[in-house]
Amino acid sequence: MGQENTDALCANGVDDDCNGYVDCRDFQCSRYTPAVTVCRVDAGLVDVPGPIDVSSAMDATAAGPVGPEGGAVARMSFGVFGDVRPPSPNNTAMYPASIVAAVFDGISSTGAQFAVASGDYMFATNATNAGAQVGMLLAAEARFGGHVFHALGNHECTGASASNCPLGNETALIQVYRARLAPAYAAPYFDWIVRTDLGDAHFIATAPNAWSPAQQAWLDRALAISARYTIVIAHEPPGNRQAPGSVAIESAVRARPTGVTLRLYGHTHEYRHVSANAIIAGNAGAPLASASGEYGFVVVEQRADANLVVTAYTIGHPAMVADSFVLTPGGALTR
Repeated sequence: MGQENTDALCANGVDDDCNGYVDCRDFQCSRYTPAVTVCRVDAGLVDVPGPIDVSSAMDATAAGPVGPEGGAVARMSFGVFGDVRPPSPNNTAMYPASIVAAVFDGISSTGAQFAVASGDYMFATNATNAGAQVGMLLAAEARFGGHVFHALGNHECTGASASNCPLGNETALIQVYRARLAPAYAAPYFDWIVRTDLGDAHFIATAPNAWSPAQQAWLDRALAISARYTIVIAHEPPGNRQAPGSVAIESAVRARPTGVTLRLYGHTHEYRHVSANAIIAGNAGAPLASASGEYGFVVVEQRADANLVVTAYTIGHPAMVADSFVLTPGGALTR
């Protein structure tokens, strides 16, 4: 794989590093290679046609809603949820629409600006049922209004925990996922930056069920980016070794010299505070892992002291707090 990190390479109309982004639409050209001058915002060249790297350069003073490429807010607040599928394949009639609606009513009630989902939005074997189930999810999300970032789950590949769809087009399920839940991105894995008054938050949505050398290279580059907050999303939690990318993703996160702020998972249908800075939020509608479990969601709020308050809620009117803890930007528990 080549590089895209000089004025010449960033203005030749070619995707030299084969990451799906051409010239000034590539993060390495537009932001993270100081020697490149042709892609400076003041040069007026970042609006060239084509998909833009979701970690693309944006004016640090820009304000407005968070969208697929990120955004800028004064103080960040976002919802987290995962696993909203029906109990059996193609059982679209049992899609948990009312539970998902309650999840989004709850997220909305907290004032969250956007939401992050950890995967498994369908349980289907064909495009018809996959499309119908995704349509019900999107109808529930419309109650929220903010942008929702959808990380890939195993049910968006073949359904099997060990499934792998590295090309992003192997099944009807991943085709529906990419067309309707992640249309802005060149691959089933992506990242984005939310700028805040207290520092940048870099979100990295990995895809353990679309693992490839290309994703490994992308992840290494993404984890090398410096930001005050680094938040990593992976569908399968650390103890899962069936998904093709799980071990490599966890190894890369552990090897990051400065650590990460927060790790978000799903897959097991529960809320669980796995370790100091890691949670499973997989209780948004799929059959619960335990008879004592409850459906819910999580909200992460940036506090005035720059720490993050992580609060798990159970659905209801109003939603009720089930757990809460505070993290430093470095990922350590604090008060």
